Amino acid sequence: MPAVGGVARRATLIGNERRQNPHVLVLDAGDSLAGDQDPALRTAGATSIAAMNRLGYDAMTLGQRDLALGSAALKRRIADAKFAILSANAVYAATGQLVAQPYVVREVGGLRVAVVGLTEAGDVREFAVRDPLATAQKIAPEAARQADVVIVLSHAGAHVDQQIADSVPGIAAVVSGGPGALADAWRSAKTGALRLHADQASPGHAGRLIGIGRLTLTPQRKLTDYTWRVQPLDPTVPDDPAMASWVKQQLAR
Repeated sequence: MPAVGGVARRATLIGNERRQNPHVLVLDAGDSLAGDQDPALRTAGATSIAAMNRLGYDAMTLGQRDLALGSAALKRRIADAKFAILSANAVYAATGQLVAQPYVVREVGGLRVAVVGLTEAGDVREFAVRDPLATAQKIAPEAARQADVVIVLSHAGAHVDQQIADSVPGIAAVVSGGPGALADAWRSAKTGALRLHADQASPGHAGRLIGIGRLTLTPQRKLTDYTWRVQPLDPTVPDDPAMASWVKQQLAR
């Protein structure tokens, strides 16, 4: 969980977006539970989940730093979350069972939106992570059968995310959170899928940016237009007083 300003300013922006348009999804693309700062580090991500609950997140995907919490702590964090924690390709090494649900379907403005979660490849402690591209190719069509729109929430990295956007049909957007910053939105010439990247979790930095995207769809659920901007959570954004007070209480414990 970032420091007071990052969370309190995030609350301000999310609140502003919801007042302008109630049809909003709030998503996080991974490595967001423990980080390298207290109180998130001290509480093994418990305060991060509590903050995201207060902010009204809809879904987050797991990154390998989240998996590094270990199975016991991660199970507690998933149980505490009032939003969906996702990964279609992270499994328990001993059993092969998924660590989290692969996707969630939310109703947004009368549309069923499926959000698919992906973790970057590589084994971590008690976990194994299956190939994210192969997983996307398998799970996206399944999610599409249950939804009007599919969004992939990915921590798989820039190269893999571009491969997914280019090769997996039926995806409206890939929201990236792994390595490989993207200065602006990128749209695949092959499938029309967007790739959006706002921020990357890194020591002392995570949580200082937020991406705000608006997608326009035809009645046939085809993406026709979009806007995208990355907003720094700097002093030009005022703190939400209630959230600032709550974060200060957590830091004082």
